[in-house]
Amino acid sequence: MSTLEDLISSQRRFVRARDWEQFHSPKNLAMALGGEVGELCLEIAPMFGEDVPPLPAKARASVHHEVGDVTLYLLRLYDVLHVDPTDAFIRSQVLSGGGDGSATPKMRGSLAQAVCQLSGSVGMVLEVFQWQESGSAALPSRVDGRELERRLHGVSGSLWAIAEFLGIDVLAAAEAKLAANELRYPVSLSRGSSRKYTELMGEDE
Repeated sequence: MSTLEDLISSQRRFVRARDWEQFHSPKNLAMALGGEVGELCLEIAPMFGEDVPPLPAKARASVHHEVGDVTLYLLRLYDVLHVDPTDAFIRSQVLSGGGDGSATPKMRGSLAQAVCQLSGSVGMVLEVFQWQESGSAALPSRVDGRELERRLHGVSGSLWAIAEFLGIDVLAAAEAKLAANELRYPVSLSRGSSRKYTELMGEDE
């Protein structure tokens, strides 16, 4: 499995090969991160009913993909903002794993709390870029670097808690999703384009 530094470097090369840096302003990345967190929350929501069995394989795979998406956008935002994610992500390398989402109501309550914290933490990041032009690379003057780092780390901490409960390795999920994206977004079709892979594939027919 890749180290955190390897993953960040691989993602940076992936972006540069497709000339996507032009789309990766802090605000755009924060908005994309917020969207992926929403999708992750929707995938986890069925676990909060009474007497819920372990997630079936298909649902578990979907959650794994969404954890990968959230991690990639979060790491990309760290990278673009020149904030070091090492301290925040170190715990993801020592997850014990083995969870399957089946647990006592108390444990599901802890998961629900982590989901709320993740949503709230992302909201705090989005607030930083409220009213800012989408293409601006500057950090708004109302928030200093230390506060921004704290907010990003808040997202990371909540993500760890969710992943640990589900037995998902955060970095492995991100690495798998990046590998899938390499196939979904071939350079020949995606360079300089912000379109989704579903739109790009139509051009290759």
